[in-house]
Amino acid sequence: MVDEAAVVEQFIELARGTGDSLISFLPAFEDAVTVPETSTLVRTHFLAHDANGTPAVEQLAGAMANAALDFCIPRSKIEKAVAEYMDSRSTAAIVSLEEQARSLFVKSESSGEGGELLLFLLMERVLQRPQLISKMALKTNTEVHVHGSDGIHASFADDGVLDIYWGESKLYQSSTEAFRDCFESISPYLRSDGDSRRKQDLMLVRDHLNVTQRELAAHLFQYFDETNPKTLKVRWNGVCLVGFDHDNYPNVAVLDEPQQQAVSKAVSRWHRTIGNRLKEFEIVGVSIDLFCIPMPDVAELRSRVLKRMGAK
Repeated sequence: MVDEAAVVEQFIELARGTGDSLISFLPAFEDAVTVPETSTLVRTHFLAHDANGTPAVEQLAGAMANAALDFCIPRSKIEKAVAEYMDSRSTAAIVSLEEQARSLFVKSESSGEGGELLLFLLMERVLQRPQLISKMALKTNTEVHVHGSDGIHASFADDGVLDIYWGESKLYQSSTEAFRDCFESISPYLRSDGDSRRKQDLMLVRDHLNVTQRELAAHLFQYFDETNPKTLKVRWNGVCLVGFDHDNYPNVAVLDEPQQQAVSKAVSRWHRTIGNRLKEFEIVGVSIDLFCIPMPDVAELRSRVLKRMGAK
């Protein structure tokens, strides 16, 4: 008899890292808010500023680049490399995997893979929802983006339901375009008529499940077996990252009252836009976690991430 509580605990432990260091570069602005008449919870974050008053773009880029190995390489390969280090005390295998991970990224400043990497960090470190599949490891051409959703993560609810989270990230200059394109991209996976899209991704999960513990993997496979009643205990959810350029970039740590009110008004406008787009794409009733991250310059963040990865 499988100890389901132990299996759930095993799964939770798969989430890599903690949110403390990441959130020090991306502090939250006010509390998370559920958009009225929807099931979408919005968390708004701004980049922190250093002691010289400069937004922490370089620090965030470094945190993103340092997560490339976790994001791109399956746990089985990482564990093998770590075992080689423990046996030989040589880091050669680990360094080789790091090089493999960084080589998988498209060498273009217009690539959306930087957003996918940041979304991965938010999923694993902030929400503590482990990755089910490393799609980047399936790439056959490093100059082509991976098709489908930007990530698939999961968590177990208290009632034994497996919550699966489809991810979508958009880092655009325009907030209007970013919100629209984000929900347009993720809605096919979340609507009631999205069975074919979900099935395609879940077949990949079944064939390339990023879990090494045999008992845990066997338990998870039940949720993807169409002949198993556990498929009735799967719930679809979304996690979105929307980043965009924001003029007169605020240092949220030192805002006076009028500045706080001005930023709050901007956040309220974004919430209204989100609500309108959710209605437009007919996903108001689906549970979605949305990270709204205004930035000084999205293109600069992309460029710095590529540079930190040695791509420029």
